[in-house]
Amino acid sequence: MLRNVFSLLICSAVCWVCEGEVWEKDMSEEIYIEASHEGFEGVELSCGRKSMVVEVKMEEDFDGVIYTRGSFMTKSKSCFLDADGGKDHKLRIPLDQCGVKEDSEGFHTQVLVIQHDDWLIFPGDHAFTLQCKDVDGVSIARIGLSDPDPSSAGKELPAHAKSTLESITGTVYFTPEDIRTGKKEKKKKTNTKTEL
Repeated sequence: MLRNVFSLLICSAVCWVCEGEVWEKDMSEEIYIEASHEGFEGVELSCGRKSMVVEVKMEEDFDGVIYTRGSFMTKSKSCFLDADGGKDHKLRIPLDQCGVKEDSEGFHTQVLVIQHDDWLIFPGDHAFTLQCKDVDGVSIARIGLSDPDPSSAGKELPAHAKSTLESITGTVYFTPEDIRTGKKEKKKKTNTKTEL
């Protein structure tokens, strides 16, 4: 009996140590979650003087979290939304908070992450680079597909995966149809000929 108890304790200790090793291992080189182009109807970005407003329209009821990159742990109200269902979600992001930075082109820039699980990023999650800039009274809004994987922070998507829209009206609307597939798309050429 004592031998069985001792064996059970040893097995438990070995399992606990093995489990700890798995959680300590850096999996960023082995697991990569890339940008997704399914599950959303559209993302609208409206640029203002002091904030950017982003409206996310999902295809199905959404019960996850939406946040600016770097704001997951702080969960600041302006930078983080814990959705309670519904398809339409809105976040007003102040230009002087939520990790918004001015890039080399003068755009106020931040990445918005749309995560279906409240705690973990999985394939199928989304991310968009949001950019706003005011030039001589003209508000430029730019939105592009980004990588939801936290290990990708600061890295650009490969050229074949980049999809970006820009508008000089201050508002831009990005849909799955705006995403480049990376394959050369054949465009149907229409010939018009007028005969006299």
